[in-house]
Amino acid sequence: MGIRFRYRESTLVKNLDRMAERVGAAVLLYAGTKAKVIEGEMKTNRPWTDQTGAAKARLNTSVSQPESNIVRITLAHGVDYGIWLELAHEKNFAIVAPTLRKMAPEVIEDLKGIMGEMQ
Repeated sequence: MGIRFRYRESTLVKNLDRMAERVGAAVLLYAGTKAKVIEGEMKTNRPWTDQTGAAKARLNTSVSQPESNIVRITLAHGVDYGIWLELAHEKNFAIVAPTLRKMAPEVIEDLKGIMGEMQ
């Protein structure tokens, strides 16, 4: 006695496409929300003392989707001396790289959870 499995290829493809769209939308929504959390983390934990407030105010994150299967959260300075803060003085004033190292594992775990819920 065997197991019979019947499906309509067109229905299967449509459902898979719909699922891919839902996953993509969930990941984009998550990335947008998490980007704001990460931006707040950078602004709160910056290792320098503000002189004008410009460097803190212009720390930012953005979310992009360069390809259909890639979602990117970018962390950046908005001031021209941001590179100096990141690289000079033995990186004592860096905030982008340390925040990335701190938050990346949390983002990965969150995404694993999102994907697990969709199974």
